[in-house]
Amino acid sequence: MASETLSTVNEKIVEGARWAIVTSFDYAVKAFHAVDFSSSTTWIVIVGVVLAALYNWHSQCFDMIEKICSRTYIYNICWEDPAVDRQILNISKDDVLFRICSAGDIVLDYAIEGPSKIVVCDLNPHQLYLFELKIRMLRDPNLTYEEWWAIWGSSDADVAAKVWKRMRHTMSAGARKWWDPRIVRTFAKGFATSGSCGFAAKWLIPSLMWLVGFDTKEWARNNWSHEYIAKHQYVVTKSARWFRWLFPKILAPFAGVPPNQIGPEFETTEFYEDMLRQIFLDPEFGKHNYFYRFYYEGGYKCQQCCPRTLQKEHFHALRSNAGCFEWHHASVQQTMERVKPHTFTKLVLLDHMDWMPNSMVHDEWVAIQRASVPGAQILWRSAFKTMDEKPFFNNVPITDLSPKWYSKDRVKTYPGTFVTYNPHDELPVVDPELSPCQVASQLRKYKTVAKMILHPLTAGKVNAHGDKMSAFYASQAKGYDAVRENMLVARPEMMSGFGTIRKGHTWLDVGGGTGRNLHYLRAQLDLFDTIVVLDICPELLKMGQQNARLSFTPAQCDRIHWACLDINSPDVNEKLAYYMGGNVKRGFDNITFSYSLSMIPKWEEALVSAKSLLSFNGRLLVADFDTYSEEGNTFKDYLIKTWYKQDGVRIEAKSRHVITNELFSQKKKFHTIVARFQKPLLGVNIPHYVACCINMKMSQSVEKDSSWEEKKYD
Repeated sequence: MASETLSTVNEKIVEGARWAIVTSFDYAVKAFHAVDFSSSTTWIVIVGVVLAALYNWHSQCFDMIEKICSRTYIYNICWEDPAVDRQILNISKDDVLFRICSAGDIVLDYAIEGPSKIVVCDLNPHQLYLFELKIRMLRDPNLTYEEWWAIWGSSDADVAAKVWKRMRHTMSAGARKWWDPRIVRTFAKGFATSGSCGFAAKWLIPSLMWLVGFDTKEWARNNWSHEYIAKHQYVVTKSARWFRWLFPKILAPFAGVPPNQIGPEFETTEFYEDMLRQIFLDPEFGKHNYFYRFYYEGGYKCQQCCPRTLQKEHFHALRSNAGCFEWHHASVQQTMERVKPHTFTKLVLLDHMDWMPNSMVHDEWVAIQRASVPGAQILWRSAFKTMDEKPFFNNVPITDLSPKWYSKDRVKTYPGTFVTYNPHDELPVVDPELSPCQVASQLRKYKTVAKMILHPLTAGKVNAHGDKMSAFYASQAKGYDAVRENMLVARPEMMSGFGTIRKGHTWLDVGGGTGRNLHYLRAQLDLFDTIVVLDICPELLKMGQQNARLSFTPAQCDRIHWACLDINSPDVNEKLAYYMGGNVKRGFDNITFSYSLSMIPKWEEALVSAKSLLSFNGRLLVADFDTYSEEGNTFKDYLIKTWYKQDGVRIEAKSRHVITNELFSQKKKFHTIVARFQKPLLGVNIPHYVACCINMKMSQSVEKDSSWEEKKYD
């Protein structure tokens, strides 16, 4: 009886659900027929809804990448040209290499050269499962070349299943569990369609070719003839127009590209047209460009136009060195921290630093320096043509290889290809945390903020610049560092580009006040011979001395000098000579202006004075507030200038222009880079900039010493 009742209830539920679906469909049909598609209003609404959906997709781009990585791999082949890598790296038998894994086929190419060891890592475990499958197959003593080609060249599911049964027990538990239900399905459907890149290519290529009116199969029947594609060049122009719209807004997450890696070039048709023209109008495309033919043909159809790793002549060398690999499910930094110091001689970092904030790049490279031998070669690619937006890269001389190698790169995914060498001297180790003595209670913070806000109303009238600074900061000194930490956000960015530090270094911190910048480099203070904190506010200097005594060793404090002095004082050289042991002509290796330049009335004179105090191999760094626009003449610029002016802060674009185009220009034998960015403060994006001015003679000498063609690691 109970079962009959339950059956009746289930039937009613099903009938109710069916009625709801049918009714909803009927209403939808009626609503569709009621729409007036001849009305311009209707189309405005439709376009608005589509654009809103695309905007939501684009804003969730990085979340989409995370969702893909939680289910499968992104890359079924690597999108860098191993032939270019080999010529740049010149791999030897003694090399220990590091590379981000991706699909793993390029590190297999490296293995043919017979290096001592190759370490790979990836944050996507499925990329490592794909890589491990290749390695375990190669380590199978019964694997033949015919089987290897059948699996990875012809995507033969039967051969893949046979080899899988033979070597399945050698896989890690996670990889074995993941591949068990997928090994046959992946190769039966076609390995070229696997992963999010393969999925996108499977649907994109036929659709796009249909839209532009180009028959890819006919081109293939003509053996990928250059003459054929040359007669149909319209496909390049039309495809570029579609890519300009499709890639940034829809395809990027499937290719593993987050929004912050999409530079302005990706928003122009010219960028795609130039790239596609170089790829497809290359006379050797049909013979050598297996990257794109892989997706066009649904796999590798020719043993001549395929990776070296699938060519019979290299199979023995590949198998013989399949034991050189070590892989980690970890970030680059985590991997560097796991290995022994001075392990790597060559590192390939791909393009992952594009989407990393400057602070993360800094931390990663500090770990890289520890894990690599001095002089180790470091190669990476970028979606951008320069690395100027990250102040950290001012620490190392970078050689732009793009002019030489981009034309030879068959993939042309990345406009930027760069190389540098692990420096012998220490990179700056920036600790962003406040020292315990700088931490303030919430009550202290509220009081300090209140004094800042009320200062224009409560302050008496004073004329001298030093008196103004004392009047403004005297009551704020105790809570100054704690409150300003979230306001002066370019300070750690500036310190990350401080430059390598060697024993005997000298540093002048202009407007250093409480000495906050010293605490960023607390781990390396013993390397300095002399540090002078210069400020015209004695109250801030007093607080700085007190914090230094509480935070640093007596020996370190003896090397730190607190000078109540104006940088524009006529006798500044004479007074600073006292702290330099009378040798002021030696100059300072580093001079920093941390949000102080905008508060100095005669700021141009201050820069000239600082320039005269710079050592022969020195660098000057400035961190300060910026304008929103390049020229600083918009309404938003007017608002921010007015707001900060009440505290005596001068914000104008002229500061950047004077630094880059006049005082520290290339004509003045300086290499100057300015990074501009905005960071939120109480819900409002505030613009900041960091300028790094390096003596060109120093830069040239270092570059000569670090020539990528001649440099040998120790």
